[in-house]
Amino acid sequence: MAYTRSTVIDATPSGDSVKQAVLDLDADLTGAFDGLNQIQAGLSLKISQSEYDQPGGVPRLDSSGKIQAAQLPGTGVDFPVGMLAAFGVETLPAGCNWLECNGAELPIADYQDLYGAIGNAFGLAASPADFKLPDLRGTFLRGWDHGRGKDPDAATRSGGDHVGSTQADVMRKHMHPLGGVVGTAGGGTGVVDCQAWDNGPYNYFTADFQLSADKNLGSLDEHPHTAPARGNETRPANTSVLYAIKWR
Repeated sequence: MAYTRSTVIDATPSGDSVKQAVLDLDADLTGAFDGLNQIQAGLSLKISQSEYDQPGGVPRLDSSGKIQAAQLPGTGVDFPVGMLAAFGVETLPAGCNWLECNGAELPIADYQDLYGAIGNAFGLAASPADFKLPDLRGTFLRGWDHGRGKDPDAATRSGGDHVGSTQADVMRKHMHPLGGVVGTAGGGTGVVDCQAWDNGPYNYFTADFQLSADKNLGSLDEHPHTAPARGNETRPANTSVLYAIKWR
């Protein structure tokens, strides 16, 4: 007959209640021994000293009671080497995978992955064994024009229209149209006729006074203007951040 696991003892003449109880006990003991074997196997595992503080190994707390950043589990997001990011701190965490974009010159041998990504795009280092980090301190980032034509001066950037090139600050050329303006002379007030800027008469009118004189301005071209002082540069509203580049 087929035996099935049951907590009910078959007391009928045809039932073999004793044998069924033994089978049930055997099944319970088998499960218990399996569990004990698994515990024993786990207890026999040992951690080698070489596995401490290794990627994927067992981290140990440092002197300040913290785990080093390199030992923290990944986020599942694969940020590529050479990526730029903005940080809201003034000092990057020790041992992190990011370097401040401060124009430092670093040994190629120590940062081969980063050099393979950016090369000398951000300038040549003094030594051929080194390379330069981008220096983004105090500057705004601009998308690479890449042939779109939104940067009209792309060809004159340092290094041309390429990632890593720079431009100096500049104010776009523009005009200030000037028609009639109010002027004063000898305590009187009137309108100065400035409709024509090349050589010609200079006319000043009031209700009971007229003045005409020749002016010799020639033709005006681009020339400097000084506006009321508001700052030492032309800039939009902005917030400072620390730019960093991923190096590993």
